[in-house]
Amino acid sequence: MSEVSAVEQNHAIAAFESVIRKSEHALDSMAPNVPARKTLIKRLKAAKVGLAVLQSIWREKSFEYDMTESKEARNVLAGMLPMLGKFYDKAKPGSSQHTLIQRRIAAFELAVKFLDERY
Repeated sequence: MSEVSAVEQNHAIAAFESVIRKSEHALDSMAPNVPARKTLIKRLKAAKVGLAVLQSIWREKSFEYDMTESKEARNVLAGMLPMLGKFYDKAKPGSSQHTLIQRRIAAFELAVKFLDERY
């Protein structure tokens, strides 16, 4: 992925904002002792770091995560890519779900790439 157009930048940022919103909503409705809660918290934090790295590069916002947090987020995001690929393969081509997953995959790949470059 060389140059990223302004439209692709906006899609990537919107994809992370959507993941964060949906994760926060799911977390709010989840009982405290549910085993999946810990995984959701990790993924939510990774999404916030992913959004922050994109905004730091494209929107000149400060990046306030340290190397440990960044590497952990990078690994969580990279680990989610195969799962997203499976969802993408199952989604009907041309559907809104297909487009959503495609944009999410692109956003996660960019965040992983930029986190790799950062450290």
